[in-house]
Amino acid sequence: MAKNEVKWGALLSYLLVILNSLYGFLIIPYILSSLGDAEYGVYKTISSLSSALMILDLGLGGTAMRYIAKFKSDGKKDKIESFISMALGEGSIICVGLALISVVIYFLIPTIYAEGLSVAEIGLAKKLFVILALNMVFHIVENVFNGVISGFNKFTVSNGLKLGRILLRVGLLFVVFAFVKSAVALVLIDLGLTIAQILVEFIYIKAKLKTKVRISFKNWDKAIFNESFKYTMLLFITTIAAQINNNLDNVVIGAIRGSELVAIYSMGLLIFGMFEQLSTSLSGVMLPTVTNVLKNDNDGTEIQKTIINIGRIQFILLGAALVGFAILGKSAITLWLGEGYEDVYFITLILMAPALLELCVNVCLSVLRAKNMLGFRTAVLFGTTALNAVITIVGVKLIGYYAAAVGTALSFLIGSVIIMNIYYYKKLSFNMFRIYRRIFSGTWLCLLISGGAIFVSSHFLTDGWLAFILNVLIFCVVYAITLVLFGFKKEEKKKIPILNKLVK
Repeated sequence: MAKNEVKWGALLSYLLVILNSLYGFLIIPYILSSLGDAEYGVYKTISSLSSALMILDLGLGGTAMRYIAKFKSDGKKDKIESFISMALGEGSIICVGLALISVVIYFLIPTIYAEGLSVAEIGLAKKLFVILALNMVFHIVENVFNGVISGFNKFTVSNGLKLGRILLRVGLLFVVFAFVKSAVALVLIDLGLTIAQILVEFIYIKAKLKTKVRISFKNWDKAIFNESFKYTMLLFITTIAAQINNNLDNVVIGAIRGSELVAIYSMGLLIFGMFEQLSTSLSGVMLPTVTNVLKNDNDGTEIQKTIINIGRIQFILLGAALVGFAILGKSAITLWLGEGYEDVYFITLILMAPALLELCVNVCLSVLRAKNMLGFRTAVLFGTTALNAVITIVGVKLIGYYAAAVGTALSFLIGSVIIMNIYYYKKLSFNMFRIYRRIFSGTWLCLLISGGAIFVSSHFLTDGWLAFILNVLIFCVVYAITLVLFGFKKEEKKKIPILNKLVK
């Protein structure tokens, strides 16, 4: 049952990536053309600002997932309901704090964006922020419920709800935009979907998981609260770093250079976000599995096998995305967004390249979470995020949005790749050179051959969507054949019956 949940949860995660990608490639241009560069830029600027406030949820969803998975693994099911009650109690306090901070920021918006936005755009920004702040309050509760469902290893449900949300968002978008095309309507759709998702998750937890859901400040287990609060605070600081890295760029560019440049840069972030999801979709469902593996893995052999096995799948996907985008990305962006967005290609490549090495081994983060060893990584992220902030703020004034991309890329390379790999070696005794060698083994050659094939074909098939699709098909076919011939290991082929038959 648990293996099936992880398998189907991972498959749904990748379906989610596909739908998110289709949403980005097909729906975002529609929204952009409907709203115009200026209004869309205001929307992205304010959504980035409001998203930055989500650090105040203190990572309650991740904490709930970790501890419920731990209680299930240890057979302490009696502690689950009291923990959920405690998490919701903490969440209610956070919601009040978030509301008060949002009021202050609302009145500061004209000052923050005095240089980058016009008077009319500031008025729109204030309307959007009110709705987005309300959405954030509800989202804190939704995060806790989603963490509970994932902690029970019900990834098919949690990811299924996310899939449903995307499909509903697209449907509602076309219906609403048929009558009124505005950024306000867009954020109202998101608010309604968040409330609906909370109701569905609440009913599922009560009816299917047979678990009580209530807010209570009484009878908290002090030992569990103290332990989980330390974990929560580490997630909180980690979330601060992540939110700064994800949203600082748009906020700074909007404040210094204006909303239209945000529209361009946000497209690079959108593609990079899809790239990240190829990795996190799989690693995101691994925490309960990693927790179980670590119980009986005294020398770390089994967990390193898990990291390598998952890492190989991630590199097969990420490597293909990076090589394909490096060769075909420039023409794809011109076809997709039209003239004036050429810089999106270079912004995306700057972000993708250093992230590849970290994303291939991010199951290691699940190991740190399971072992409650997030302290060092949190400190590293905080330090490299400060570096990113300095480079971005100073650099955007001098050379524009390329400085923001370089700042984010350097923070990835120094913190998540160099420093953290040394830490995994020193503290967990992971042989990172061996892990990377096993992950890349065979696949790198497949990528080289496939990349060479479309490098040649793209010089003959040059114009229009048909040429682009044919180049993509050539890459996929050559990549698939080379993977079957010498990319996949024997044990990997045995796990996929259709590959066994093809080889024979």
